[in-house]
Amino acid sequence: MDTNNTLSFNGKQLKLDTDAEIQKVTDQIRAHRNLEILDFRGNTLSVRAGELIAKSLETKSSLKECIWSDMFTGRLRNEIPLVLDSLGKALTASGCHLTTLDLSDNAFGAGLSESLANFLQSPALYSLENLILNNNGLGLAGETVGQALRKMVESSKAAGRPLKLKRFVCGRNRLEVRSTIALAEAFAVMTTLEEIRLPQNGIRQPAIRALAKAFKANPHLRIIDINDNFCGEEGAMDLAEVLPDLHHLEILDLGDCVCKDSGISAILSGLDRRRDCLQKVVISGNNVTPAIIDEIGAFFNSQGMSHVKVDVSVNEFGEQFDSLKARLGQGNIDFGRRGDDQLLSSDEEEEQGAEDASMEEDALNTSVDTIIDRTRRTSTDRMLEEIVTKGFGCIKLPDRPPPPVEMTVVSFLDQSLKLDDKLSAEPVLRVLNGSKNLVKTLELRGNTLGIEAGLVIADALIHHPELERCLWSDLFTGRLKNEIPPVLIALGNAMITSGAKIRELDLSDNAFGPIGADALKNFLESPSAYTLETLKLNNNGLGVGGKQIAKSLSECLRKSLAAGGENRLRLKVFIAGRNRLENPGAHALAATFKSMETLELFDVRQNGIHEEGIRALVSALKHNRNLRHLWLEDNTVLPKGAKALARSLESWPKLEVLNLSDCLLRDAGCNYIIDHLNPQLHRHLKQVYLCGNELTPPVAKMLIQKWQAKFDGFTPKPVLHIHTNSFGDEFAEVAAMAPDNVNVGDEDDDLGSLDGDQDEEEYRSKSSDSEDADLEDSTGEEEEDIQVISSSGEADLKKALERIDQLDIDFESRFQEDTARVFLQLSAPLTNCGMSQKAMERAVEVAANIVRRVEAVRRNPIPATTQLVNNIVAQCPGTGVKLQAEVNWGYQPDPKAIGKLLRELLARGHFQLERELIIRFFPSE
Repeated sequence: MDTNNTLSFNGKQLKLDTDAEIQKVTDQIRAHRNLEILDFRGNTLSVRAGELIAKSLETKSSLKECIWSDMFTGRLRNEIPLVLDSLGKALTASGCHLTTLDLSDNAFGAGLSESLANFLQSPALYSLENLILNNNGLGLAGETVGQALRKMVESSKAAGRPLKLKRFVCGRNRLEVRSTIALAEAFAVMTTLEEIRLPQNGIRQPAIRALAKAFKANPHLRIIDINDNFCGEEGAMDLAEVLPDLHHLEILDLGDCVCKDSGISAILSGLDRRRDCLQKVVISGNNVTPAIIDEIGAFFNSQGMSHVKVDVSVNEFGEQFDSLKARLGQGNIDFGRRGDDQLLSSDEEEEQGAEDASMEEDALNTSVDTIIDRTRRTSTDRMLEEIVTKGFGCIKLPDRPPPPVEMTVVSFLDQSLKLDDKLSAEPVLRVLNGSKNLVKTLELRGNTLGIEAGLVIADALIHHPELERCLWSDLFTGRLKNEIPPVLIALGNAMITSGAKIRELDLSDNAFGPIGADALKNFLESPSAYTLETLKLNNNGLGVGGKQIAKSLSECLRKSLAAGGENRLRLKVFIAGRNRLENPGAHALAATFKSMETLELFDVRQNGIHEEGIRALVSALKHNRNLRHLWLEDNTVLPKGAKALARSLESWPKLEVLNLSDCLLRDAGCNYIIDHLNPQLHRHLKQVYLCGNELTPPVAKMLIQKWQAKFDGFTPKPVLHIHTNSFGDEFAEVAAMAPDNVNVGDEDDDLGSLDGDQDEEEYRSKSSDSEDADLEDSTGEEEEDIQVISSSGEADLKKALERIDQLDIDFESRFQEDTARVFLQLSAPLTNCGMSQKAMERAVEVAANIVRRVEAVRRNPIPATTQLVNNIVAQCPGTGVKLQAEVNWGYQPDPKAIGKLLRELLARGHFQLERELIIRFFPSE
């Protein structure tokens, strides 16, 4: 009987389409007689797979935890509800009592409301304690989830098994107001919640007020996380009123909630100094000024509060930042980095010009100050006005005509205007139609634009050829998808007609999907886009539309080159995170940006891109030598993808920020990256993120040592981020080793030790559509002699390449131990594939990596490289010294394969001290 209660397919990249593939999974499910935890993360289920897996679950009454995140990659939206229906019925039929359900990273969208509601009505969920719905694109479907939860509370009580949900996580779902209110109403009737996390959802009033009431109804709340929503001062005051009732609060995360000084002051008044349970308060990114920093310092440095960790970074301390940090930032209050201060970064951007201003993602767009008219005046005018105002004499200014009004920025930021028709659009039209108004930047973010209003605004834009920056993110909240394309087309045509030369276009957080990409085609391929430097398409649900965007940019580049002169498209910033681009979109973008050559910031985080797509992107980005920011966070890079990226780092001498968090790099991939960062080349490096990559303590310690050795002499020192990894019981030891420029985070965020050994199968996890990627060179550029390989030979070659790669990965975790053993094991795969040229090249790369690591070891009197060669010679048959070896390792390596490897390494400049030894025992044939 199998006593193990867990069955995990995590990260195996199974594409379950055929009955044969599905049966391998269902057989394992049926064989588990005590199945409590079923982990399907990182695979993709077809409708047929859903049916058969559901049938195998009907007898699993012991099931308690379903970890079913990221299991529909590449599936059509109409397939997902059918799978959910099958699984929901199976859970009900099994009679199981679930405690945990994780459906994160599945792109349900609003169209799955009915199926999701039915799924959440299953009696199997009456015992639920943890419900995790992160990054599902719910939108208005969040309202359905809220209603379903309320019904579940009622039906569970009627069944005598009242729901006692403790943890609810629903981040990155565009819940906004309606959905959040529905969820808050559900929370209010539960009363058992201990943790509520709703980050990055566009939540505003009155939803914040509804949440505050719901928090009060759950007196055992320990964690509140509403990071990156819009509380504002009013919302902060609503929250402050209920804080005194939350006697068990441990973590309060209000980061990026724009509470401002008065809001934060209210929050402090609501926190009880006598409660020692409070551990962490995040108030970063809230437009906090020096006016209340002393109040914050006094509160959190007072008796009973000094143990609380407080994050006040990314606020507005300006030139007082250094003095405030020196005075208050030495204890539990974290001011963050000087460069992250909102005022300081803004000043630097103004000095560098608008080009660099667009380099920091959403740096301008995060302001909540609505600016309609910014008339520029000379410093002389300001000085004279100040003198007159203060009364220092009477100065008679010469008569002169009034200067023309130059409205360089027209902003309606976050005014929540509902622009349905011409009448409601009048505030915008009044400014645009002013006879003397010059509009270089038009900011409409945080309003909602309908077709009629969009058309009249487009008509007004025809008269503004000076327009350069279009900040139009979050512009279609509550609109139907078919309403958005006509508006995009009209706005694009207006810019084309006016002859505008657009430098920045930001359409982020507009859920227009693939049809929106089609609507942008004409504009992106027009002369008005030749000047485009910044294109932000974050969180648009592009999906397959990503290919159309890539195609349009390629066409724009082609046309601009044909136009000649200074017309060439020089795109510098491309942001397209959270778009479900996956591998097809990545390949399309790679083809585009290989020819672009001008990128400075590239961000495609959270797109379901797997190792093959990453390799394609990296190969293309090598041609963009000015790249400064690279964000691949939360894609499945894996160690092999990290290896390809590491080799390309030398192509980016201006690199400042590299974000590879949550990419499943593991020990090997993280080590590749650090090894290939060159302090002589990467002089501009500021931040490297390797968080959430299953990094283990031994390798983390090694990386810390390498980081210090490489960058200790830099001023300022670049920062390595390795928090949220798997340090477990050794967290304190790793943290103690870390210098100031290595961020290991908080122990609370650590994922703990990995369960069991990371065996070969776990390391082999990769994209199902990249099974043949090993047959291609990682750069995809070097031409090779064509080899004719039989089908059986092709299989042998593939196995050989996989084994060689695995040896490379294994070695990365062994440090200098057993180097000779790994080297000798390269022989078998080479022999099995007939010494294929492709396999030999890959084996030489692995061997060279081994030798470089050995060369770094200083050992006397016998060098480490000599000891390595001695061990190889002793274990190889035919060298004449085999019998003298103290231990027979039993590998039986092929001397021809080993000899060829060693000679290739000699040709690359390695083993110079051991040259005669190698030639003697492994002579050329």
